Amino acid sequence: MRVLGAVLAGGRSLRFGSDKALAMLRGKPLIDNVIDALAPQVDAVVICGRDHGGLLALADRPGPGQGPLAGLSAALHHAAAAGFDRVLSVGCDMPDLPADLVARLGGAPAVADGQWLVGLWPATLATRLDAHLAAGNRSLRGWADAVGAARIALPPLANINRIEDLAALPGSSD
Repeated sequence: MRVLGAVLAGGRSLRFGSDKALAMLRGKPLIDNVIDALAPQVDAVVICGRDHGGLLALADRPGPGQGPLAGLSAALHHAAAAGFDRVLSVGCDMPDLPADLVARLGGAPAVADGQWLVGLWPATLATRLDAHLAAGNRSLRGWADAVGAARIALPPLANINRIEDLAALPGSSD
């Protein structure tokens, strides 16, 4: 099974007040902490919704400003075209991923219960997600329900939405 890691990074960081993907944590941008945690678990990593670090950048589908499902759509289409079986999606603000995330999620489709950005998705869902988005659906939870994704209980995952969330993480003062 070939797994594509997709960092969903097209958001506007409104609650954070600045570009949270570039906020510093442990001496490097938050998004780099996420990439470092994700890369050993997948066959390749892409960034959805922005350019970063020389990694393949995928434009949100069908366009920007349509939420994280637009990034997931781009990743699913890329995965299907490039011979990947699944996409492991994570947010650019989730730096402390379990080292065995793919195994914990098990079969696809599956999502981390309560952390809808974290999911394992069959690449074959690409056109189905297109139809879901075309119908005006933007909710990750609604998408998970629509495809019958298993909800997997994971230990609490850091999800940085505000500066205070970042400050509460170990190593945030580095």
